Amino acid sequence: MNKISTKNRLIGIVAGFTLLIGIWECKNEALVYVTTSDTNITSYLEKYPESLSEFRKILDLTGTASYLNAYGAYTLFAPTNDAIKAYLTEKGKTTIDQIDAAELKDLVRFHLLSDTLRSNTFTDGKLPSLTMYGQYLITGAKNTDGVTKIVINRQANIIQSDITVGNGIIHTIDHVLQPAKFSVAQMVESDPKYTIFTRVLKETGLYDSLNVLPANNPDMRRKFLTVLAESDSVLKAAGFNSYADLKARYSTDGDPKKITDSLHLYADYHILYEAKYLADIASSQSQTTLAPLEIISTTLSGTTILINDVTFLGIHEPGAPINRTASDNSANNGVLHSANQHYMLKIRKPVRVDWDVADFPEMRKQTAIFRKSTTIKTFDLTAGNPIADINWELTKLAFGPQYSWSPASSITNYALYSDLLILPIGGPNRPAWYEFKTPLIVRGKYKVWAGYRWQKQSGSSLNVNQILIDGVALPKLLEFTVTRPVGTDAELEAQGWKQYTENASTTFGARLLGVIDIKTTDRHIFRIQNITGSQNNNNLDLVQFIPINDDQVYPRFKPDGTLIPKP
Repeated sequence: MNKISTKNRLIGIVAGFTLLIGIWECKNEALVYVTTSDTNITSYLEKYPESLSEFRKILDLTGTASYLNAYGAYTLFAPTNDAIKAYLTEKGKTTIDQIDAAELKDLVRFHLLSDTLRSNTFTDGKLPSLTMYGQYLITGAKNTDGVTKIVINRQANIIQSDITVGNGIIHTIDHVLQPAKFSVAQMVESDPKYTIFTRVLKETGLYDSLNVLPANNPDMRRKFLTVLAESDSVLKAAGFNSYADLKARYSTDGDPKKITDSLHLYADYHILYEAKYLADIASSQSQTTLAPLEIISTTLSGTTILINDVTFLGIHEPGAPINRTASDNSANNGVLHSANQHYMLKIRKPVRVDWDVADFPEMRKQTAIFRKSTTIKTFDLTAGNPIADINWELTKLAFGPQYSWSPASSITNYALYSDLLILPIGGPNRPAWYEFKTPLIVRGKYKVWAGYRWQKQSGSSLNVNQILIDGVALPKLLEFTVTRPVGTDAELEAQGWKQYTENASTTFGARLLGVIDIKTTDRHIFRIQNITGSQNNNNLDLVQFIPINDDQVYPRFKPDGTLIPKP
């Protein structure tokens, strides 16, 4: 880079920093440096007085016009003249200069982001960056008479999008955006349908935590919070006609302000970290709550988001739906949603999980093949990931996991339900890793076992893999090309091995991978990472998470799934 360009860049950075100071502290600037010959934001507004002159006047009145004509990278949602006139009518004013200067400065901040965001990056949810006012904007799509429009904050439609200028992007809008004035706590309290839940927040002391402006909150994790409130009607349907009923049921310590009290935990369990709109919640299968080390699981069923819709020990526990129409309410420090059904934290003890990796919804839909046909089903990534809970490295190889079933084949005959997954692993043309989403595992310490059918693609084949759970590496390696040793149950367990099937053949064995401390009751990521060796025929049948104090060897399995108890 030459000296001139370096100097210009430094000048631009200084000018951009000056802009931020001016926006937040509202000081007048003495000098503006422009590092591009392209039209910048202020200059663009001047070019179109017929539609944008009113907002241009606001920039003058707030002392920000020259800042927005300088170096920077911004996104501006610019209200049109008609939008400004409607705003003035709402305020009972006739001209912009009749509005308090501090309010106008807040207005500019709320329409401006220190980031360049094009409309093709907008999703059904909040924008990735805060406005300079310190609140999030949300975007969505609305179809009216066959015409789809992008809606900002449920308050304005975009008229013209993606206007590129020298210091950012402009989107013109048909209404002035209004920032949220109330905290999450105040929004709950002001709604008459939440009288019981409001009392819960106040009695637990959480109302105060939910009533702090982000700028005044020293706790970085709690600057923005999301509340899933339960209305009086929802609580009454669950048998709670008053706050007293709720306290009598849940308050174990008699003092809801104690963080160990179950009523306090009930409230904590309804509060999520960060500002999370429905689209954010739907995009993740679990959400961290204020209840220590506890999450809620979230599942999208059609257009309905369900809270804690899980299958535990083979029993389906229906989830609590979120009321879409009563949710996505922006507060100045977070978001308020409404739950359509009462839900509470369930205290579960660690329990054994026998995870059949070959049993997943996409395979069960293959009704002509699943546990019926010897046809090997191959899954590939050429048209996107075909399995929601399994992912793998995309390579030149056309396929990833393969499903195989046969009670007669020596490869699958003694596997659980006589089926397993064949996992090609190792370079150069095979996936180097696979990631699986586990079933629900209750918080606690477990020994982790991998049950597999030994096979070598050739006499010299080698396949060594590291296992990681949520990024934590287990100490023992998984080698699909090593057979199980011979010995008694006690001898094998002492060596980190066991027989897990009915048949004693050493071609089927389970390898102890190590001990994992599961921190949250949730589904977790089980990753197989190749270290060395390469072959197609890696036959994974079963992964077990067994509490460390439980029997690790029994029960075993017959091919039909029948449990074999300890003799």
